[in-house]
Amino acid sequence: MYLRPSRRKKRRKLTNMIILIAVIAAAAVGVFFLINNFTDIGFWKPALTETESILPETVQGNENGLVYLTEDKLTLADLKGKTVWDTKLDSADAKLSISPTMICTYLGKNLQAVSYTQQQLFSSAVASDILDVRCGKNNIAVSGSAADETGQIMYYIYILNSKGEQTGQVDYKTRPVIDFGFYGDNDTLWVLSLDTSNVVPVSNISTYTTTGKATSTIQDNTQIIEQVYVADGGMTYASGTNTLVSYDISSKKQKEALIYGWKPIAVSNGKTFELAYIPRSTATYFESVKLFNNELSETVLHMPQNVFSIALSQQKLYAFSPDSVSTYSLTGELEKTAKINNTLVSAKQVMDTLAIAWDQEGKSYLMPLS
Repeated sequence: MYLRPSRRKKRRKLTNMIILIAVIAAAAVGVFFLINNFTDIGFWKPALTETESILPETVQGNENGLVYLTEDKLTLADLKGKTVWDTKLDSADAKLSISPTMICTYLGKNLQAVSYTQQQLFSSAVASDILDVRCGKNNIAVSGSAADETGQIMYYIYILNSKGEQTGQVDYKTRPVIDFGFYGDNDTLWVLSLDTSNVVPVSNISTYTTTGKATSTIQDNTQIIEQVYVADGGMTYASGTNTLVSYDISSKKQKEALIYGWKPIAVSNGKTFELAYIPRSTATYFESVKLFNNELSETVLHMPQNVFSIALSQQKLYAFSPDSVSTYSLTGELEKTAKINNTLVSAKQVMDTLAIAWDQEGKSYLMPLS
């Protein structure tokens, strides 16, 4: 005689099955978490996207796109690497400088600028050979040099507006200009120069209006200043051979951190200021990174094997090795290490939210940063 199971037994059987499914699902999630976070077998993969055209390692970028020179051609690509436009230049030896508002190419004494819509802004010339160019929002700074009647090399900074008209000039005489740039909505110009006329070399960090009028000066005769960073709020960070020093907007010294034996490699300049250093003796790979924030608080991160480059955003540090990309929090915790199929040979950060990597076959890949 066939007996139908009771509704209670059916309900109990269904409940047990649901519990069993839940236990199996929980176990699977646990295994996934353990593998993904405590082993080298990561399910997370960095978003390496191969570009339509191979990008040169001299590529520059900002929120308006990627800009690069190849032989005698200037190219603008979008942030996915797809060509937007390109144009032929007069020479294959031209150099490049960009800002979010303009693209400048220069060679010899000549300088020209275009917009991101390929509109010609100006074509101009300065009085001496151009060494370097920095583009601001509405102005361009040009460093140049020329020999005087005695044969001594003299150094200059020329300031031009977006029409190519010269609005200011600063003469540095025999003091070489080490670095320079703009900051702020008014295109305040800062210049790092080195005075070696005395027994002790003196590094000078000066700021100017767009007419060339000096507004402040910082001097340091205790070390050679190698890099200058100006945060959005006007704080200046001077990185030297011995110390990293911060100055407020009135050029008053604020804080100092020892960096002897280390050199800067990456910077993130946004709502907060973050600066990364690696050992100065680094040849190809490095084992540790020092992070400094706007208060010059120091965090040391220990890298996995064979790290050759890093990228630094407002929230993360990314470490590139030939077969993996590791992600760290800015407090030093390792979050992910993901194996990759391509053998990477180099990587470069072009903006706060984007890095580019190249593999051994010469292919280039885009990697968004968070």
